[in-house]
Amino acid sequence: MNYPGEAVEMLEGKELKVQTLRESLQKFGYEGFYTDETVKKVYKKGSLNTKYDALVGKVFKVISYKPNAGNYIIKLENSDIGTLYYKYDKNRDFDYHFEVVGGLTFPDGFFCKYNKIDKTWNSAAVKYDYVSHTPCTEDICLYGDNNDFAIHVLITASADRKETGLKGLTLVLENGKEVSFPEASVDVESATNMYNYRTSADVNQQQLLLLKESPIAKKIVGNKEQKVEEGRLIMEYIKCLAK
Repeated sequence: MNYPGEAVEMLEGKELKVQTLRESLQKFGYEGFYTDETVKKVYKKGSLNTKYDALVGKVFKVISYKPNAGNYIIKLENSDIGTLYYKYDKNRDFDYHFEVVGGLTFPDGFFCKYNKIDKTWNSAAVKYDYVSHTPCTEDICLYGDNNDFAIHVLITASADRKETGLKGLTLVLENGKEVSFPEASVDVESATNMYNYRTSADVNQQQLLLLKESPIAKKIVGNKEQKVEEGRLIMEYIKCLAK
């Protein structure tokens, strides 16, 4: 697990390796890297963010951090690049593209505080429902409580045309087991130069045990599949929600 959320102090003195991005996201580059402490000058700026090739695979040492507008600025050093400053968001793990060399060790129950409760209404009389759910890390989130759970998964894929009529969800675990929902319907939404393939499925107790037993390594929605980098983090969120 690589993302410490609010506990940014866990990164001080660590080495961080910049992770690869999905092919569909590489053209957007990496967000949050600057050459100045005031975080105004983007390092090797492309159209908006830092160019992908300028950072992928680079290893940085975390020198220090300081508060910044409710979040943090992390000072990084690399022997070839020199000093960079990274805008760290304690609430947006999906923007954090680092592997901590050697990993991080978290105390039991550390991730439970990140699970959330959404308030929704379902009628003109404004009857509220309160639904607990995990953070949607890598577009995977579990909703529910007690014995009633559902999982929501999304895959973003570059394509020339929209594919319809797809169905099925499979989560491949690190231990080789699979959690499958062959009848799950797949909704397709248009995005900029790509499509979002989204599905949901009810999760039974046996499937829930599997998700708490081993991290998710790959997600398959219809005929679209993607590697999951933060499977261990997702597993910890699920273990907290489905105690």
